[in-house]
Amino acid sequence: MLEFSLAPRKDEMIEALCKILSIESVKSAPQGNMPYGKGVFDALIKTLNIAEKLDFDSVNFYSHLGYVEYGDGDEIFGIVTHLDVVPAGDGWTVPPFAGTVKDGRIYGRGAIDDKGPAIAALFALSAVKENCISLNKRVRIIFGCDEESGWSDMDFYKKNGGEIPAMAISPDAEFPIINAEKGLLQLRAVKKTYSAEGEGLTVESLQAGERVNVVPAVCTCKITGNIKAVRQMIELFNEDSPVKITDREEEGGLVLTAHGVSAHGSKPEEGKNALSFMILFLNTLPLRKNAVSDAIYELAEYIGMQTDGTHLGIAARDESGALSLNLGYFRTTEEGVEAGIDIRYPIHTDKEKVLSAIRSRMKELSIEEVFSRPPHFVPEDSPLVAGLKQAYEEVTGEKAYCMTMGGATYARAFPNSVAFGALFPGQQGTEHQADEYIEIDSLLKTADIIANAILVLCK
Repeated sequence: MLEFSLAPRKDEMIEALCKILSIESVKSAPQGNMPYGKGVFDALIKTLNIAEKLDFDSVNFYSHLGYVEYGDGDEIFGIVTHLDVVPAGDGWTVPPFAGTVKDGRIYGRGAIDDKGPAIAALFALSAVKENCISLNKRVRIIFGCDEESGWSDMDFYKKNGGEIPAMAISPDAEFPIINAEKGLLQLRAVKKTYSAEGEGLTVESLQAGERVNVVPAVCTCKITGNIKAVRQMIELFNEDSPVKITDREEEGGLVLTAHGVSAHGSKPEEGKNALSFMILFLNTLPLRKNAVSDAIYELAEYIGMQTDGTHLGIAARDESGALSLNLGYFRTTEEGVEAGIDIRYPIHTDKEKVLSAIRSRMKELSIEEVFSRPPHFVPEDSPLVAGLKQAYEEVTGEKAYCMTMGGATYARAFPNSVAFGALFPGQQGTEHQADEYIEIDSLLKTADIIANAILVLCK
């Protein structure tokens, strides 16, 4: 049982978190020894510097990730976090990369996903070390750098001699315990440009979203032709649509903009997909045939406003929940069009059958698999889960239970690993959304729970 609290270190933890929240650690082009770009590298170095000031020996693992460690023994108990973040996006009322403290919260991109939990874990281990508690395992906190864009950091770690934890947690989801994660499948739908054919309105460009695992909050489209008729259709559309379309004239055409609400791609139903609403509108117009219109009509027919894949023939559900689908981005270039589709499928669903069903329906767009992860499951009666239940209940006084999620955390990077925190039951998740934040009280309580988990599983 935990005999200390992280509460006295509140100001120290807030200061540390704000320092790394102020770094725009969005993956960018590699530079020298910075495989994920300067922003991610700076966040890694800053975090390792904070760890060293807490009297840890830090390891920079070839700038793909870093880690700190405390304890003794042959086995490792891993706490796997990440410092990279998705782009800020639109709709913020505070600076996304400043670390703004107000009303009992710390705001910033990465506050809950996953810089806040990373700081909580670091200070939890620091408190264990400060209290001179002997451990029979080495507790290793891993600071990943490519969680949002492909997990190449974990692949690099495994291929280059990184030790595999005997058990691990990833504080990148919700409490109490997530012991099952759905399968992850990310697709690219593409079509090459060709000369426009026939009559009608011409969609010159359509742009929305930056990451496939984020519900796009803004979509813009340039359309030429009968401007008056388009504006009349916009008025009709806006009468009943929860997402409105605005327009402005530009170079002989109209630029249309839809403003929705962002959300995590694993929970598309919690957002309002600006891209889907724009496609729904454009689908009502007589469009001149080109690569863009082909994509619009096909996406409208087989995805539309659905987030469960029914029209694609891939809807599925089991004890782990239902399949979810997010239309994450759309972009037009001189070469053609490209759209991104993020799918989270139940643990008993076959990925190849999902792919086959999509390809059998979509004929205009070529479907390419970009990234995938199989479902992940750890039995509820395992020593890891039993220990985490005890640790959670002792700190919170509330009953611990297991859940399934559609999100993909680093828990699935290692066999005996589960997601553990950092959102508490009933709290709103703001990951991948504007004004992302973590409650200060939750930051401290998460640190206490992780510290207690270390004691339960490693003392």
